[in-house]
Amino acid sequence: MSAFERTRRLVNKWFPDRQILVRSNDSVYQLRLGKYAQLGLASLGAAAITWMVGVSGYSWYLDQRLATREQQLFRSELSYNQLITRVTESQRRFGEITTQMEGTHRNLLSMAEKNMQLQARVQDYTSKLESSEKEKTRISALRTSMDNQMSALQGQIDGITNRNLALRDELETVETVMSRLMRERDQALQRSKKLQVELSDTRQRIADLHTVQQQAMQRVAETADSTILELESVLEMTGLQPEEFILPPMKPDEPGIGGPFVAFEPEHPQDEEFVNTAVALNDRMDHLANLNERITKAPIGEPAGAYYLSSPFGKRKDPINGKWAFHSGVDLAGPVKTKIFATAPGKVVHAGWSGKYGKMVELDHGNGVRTRFGHLYKVLVKKGDEVGYRDIVALMGSTGRSTGSHVHYEVLVNDKPVNPIKFIEAGRYVFKNEQDETNGNN
Repeated sequence: MSAFERTRRLVNKWFPDRQILVRSNDSVYQLRLGKYAQLGLASLGAAAITWMVGVSGYSWYLDQRLATREQQLFRSELSYNQLITRVTESQRRFGEITTQMEGTHRNLLSMAEKNMQLQARVQDYTSKLESSEKEKTRISALRTSMDNQMSALQGQIDGITNRNLALRDELETVETVMSRLMRERDQALQRSKKLQVELSDTRQRIADLHTVQQQAMQRVAETADSTILELESVLEMTGLQPEEFILPPMKPDEPGIGGPFVAFEPEHPQDEEFVNTAVALNDRMDHLANLNERITKAPIGEPAGAYYLSSPFGKRKDPINGKWAFHSGVDLAGPVKTKIFATAPGKVVHAGWSGKYGKMVELDHGNGVRTRFGHLYKVLVKKGDEVGYRDIVALMGSTGRSTGSHVHYEVLVNDKPVNPIKFIEAGRYVFKNEQDETNGNN
């Protein structure tokens, strides 16, 4: 029953139609009061009673405020009288302090005169003391100069004596030194011949080492080139162009380097060739590392353990209204609560209901690549979580605009949907090659 119907019944119950008979001079008049007229009279009566109660309450409120104002005025007068008393006392104390300050000022003037007399005497003594200090300094300088001259003479005498003794000792030992030098010369010649032979052998070993290093770097370069071609072919399988998908690595904290330019001068002819090969190999390895990092973050894994393709990517007839439409992902069907895996490491940017997707999880894998999983039974992650490859993010279901249990799987590159099947097939190729290499190594 609606509120209007209930109100109407209450009005009919309490205010039924009434008739009032009025007799006057043997005449009878009939006065009819309808329910709405009764309701109006009752409203006027209630309004009159409410007005009387309000006026009485407001009069009582004004009486209370007047009494409060009188009490505040009494307390203000009392405070004013106390303030007048304190001001009078303060004026008396100010007079006493002024008298004391006048006495203190007279004492200060007397002390200033005595201070000036003392300063004059101190200046007189200071000038006399400066004259004495100058004379004392001059005498001290003369004494220091004489001491220095005496020390210099004594040093010269000691030096001459020591040189005479040294010359005598040198004359006595010169024959011994000459014989020792002759022996050392013969030994040095023998060591020089031996070092020449060792130097020749060392140069040969360095040349051999350069050859070995060159061959090793060549093999590494060939392996890197082969790996780069294989990884680029994997990217091409996904429909992406390597030059568009691979970006130069960001280095926000790269340390500063510099210094004067000094041209490189190789000690051996092979050194320059070795350096050029090493630089080229370093560029290849940087490119390989960049490419491998992008492949690692690319969503090339399987989104579920068991499924079958129920609707492909691209143009299709809509399963709800039967009209032609563009399907931005693929539908992978399977049992309800089938585990849904992250196809690459990433960050959860959406986890919850998303319109016709139903319950949906969206992952950001960096480099402009994102994946979406729609029509889920249950979401097992929350926004902001970091997930790894093959981490369980949800369970398969049929929420949103769906006709049965499946997962709507999308891959977006720079906000543009691409065919997820190409990524899945590329992942199967990569993981198959890794498994074959593992079996071959075993």
